[in-house]
Order: sequence, then C-alpha cells, then structure tokens
Amino acid sequence: MPDAPLVPGQPSYRSAIIGGWQLLRQQFKSLAGAIIIFMILLMIGFIAEGILGAISPGNADLWRLPMYLWIYVISIGFYHLLAKAIAGQDWATGDLLWGIGRAEAWALSLLPAALASILMAFSWLSVIPGHPLPPDTLTRPDFWIGMLVSTLIGTFFGYVFMLYAAYGATPKSALKSALHIFSNRLAWLFFPYVITLIVMLALVIAAIPVGLFLGLIGFLLKFLATPALMKLVFGVLFLIISVALIMAMLVWVYGSLIIATGALAGPDGQEGRLIT
Repeated sequence: MPDAPLVPGQPSYRSAIIGGWQLLRQQFKSLAGAIIIFMILLMIGFIAEGILGAISPGNADLWRLPMYLWIYVISIGFYHLLAKAIAGQDWATGDLLWGIGRAEAWALSLLPAALASILMAFSWLSVIPGHPLPPDTLTRPDFWIGMLVSTLIGTFFGYVFMLYAAYGATPKSALKSALHIFSNRLAWLFFPYVITLIVMLALVIAAIPVGLFLGLIGFLLKFLATPALMKLVFGVLFLIISVALIMAMLVWVYGSLIIATGALAGPDGQEGRLIT
C-alpha cells in the first residue's frame, strides 16, 4: 500500500489542510462526476425518510435510523474513493458503493446511526421541519448536552469510518485507533469543525468574484432578455455555482480529514498506509 501524505507523528492543522487543498486543486475535475453521484445517493436517503415520514408521521423517529445507516455506509464508500485518489491509485465511481457489500461497514454504521436517531427523537433536534426552535432553546441544558454528545459521536465515528475505509483497519483496530486519537490528541476533536469553517470562509471569498460575474450577467440580461428568461438563466447559473462550491467543500474537507487520520491513529492501526 502507498504511503499517506502525512507520516505518523505530530501532524498540524496546517499540513492536513494543505494536503486537502492539493487534492482539490489537482483532482477536482476528475472527481466531479463521482461527487455528484455521491450527493445524489445521500439525497436518496433524505427523500426516502421524508416519504416514509409523510406516510406514517407517528413513526417519523423510527425512519431516521435507516436514513442515518444509509448515509454512513455511503459515506464510507466516499472515503474509500477519496483515499484511492489521494494515493494516486485507479478508482471508479462504483467505489462509492464499496461499503454496501460489506457487513463490517453496516455493523460499524449501526451504532452511530442508532445514537443519532435517539438524539433526534429526545432532544430539541426533533422539532418539526419548517418550524422555529423554541425561544428558550439556547438556555436549555439539553440543548448543550445534545450538542456536546453529537460532536463527540460525530467526530469519533468519522475517524473510525476513515480508518476503516481509507487505511484498511479492521473494525476493532479502527475503534481502538479512534480512541487513541481522543485520548492523546484532544486538539483534533475540533478539527472537522475548524476545517469546515476555514473552507467555508475560503469559498465565500472565492464566491465574491462569482457574485460580481452573476451581477454583470443579470445586468446584461435585463436589456437582452425577458424577465422570465432572465430568472431562468440566473437561477440555473446560481444552481450550478452553488453545487460546484459544495463539491469543492466536500473534496477539501474530507480530503484533509482522511490525510490527518492516518497520521493521528495509534500504533496498532494501518496509519501512514493508504488502502488500495
């Protein structure tokens, strides 16, 4: 198996973020089609949950479990595909389904899916979509407890999934190595959120000239097209640019996380060696 971009030891936020940026800059075009399909696969889970919830509103909390399970298993395939891209290996869009045919992937996903469903059912997160949160939300202890637990669960199992899908660790080894990260590398508990904020800020800055371009297009269309055509063209351009920015964010964020994970893992895992 090829070496990961970062050697085991003391990785920095900066080195991991730069690694993710290099993946985005060098391979975004080739990854674009697979990322679109990944986003569609995720949407299938949300749409199915919405349909089932509409059919049986009384069991809305129950339908979240298969939705989360589907999202996590598909995400495992996405991590596997990105790992191959980072390692310079041949990959295929079908790698997105890598986790579906593996019982271990489903087993790893079951616990976080169940925990996420329980949190949604018994916390402020279970409010009806489209309805505002209660005015006392930010002063309620269960709000902050739910946020803390969600952060811990999401970060921990994110590392578990990446160790399994990107570095070939067994489920037992992936869990052990993720615990090693939590016990010895607490600063990295917040890395998923830090990298997300940094990437969002970078994309917002990048969107400024895009916004100016859209403004210019809108100004020209005002004189050259009917109002209906202007709205159609403007809407299509906005949709394309928004999707492209989301795709870029996915590659940069998860590329950085995968790169960091191998260098953070404990000595019993497959750290430093990307899966093929």
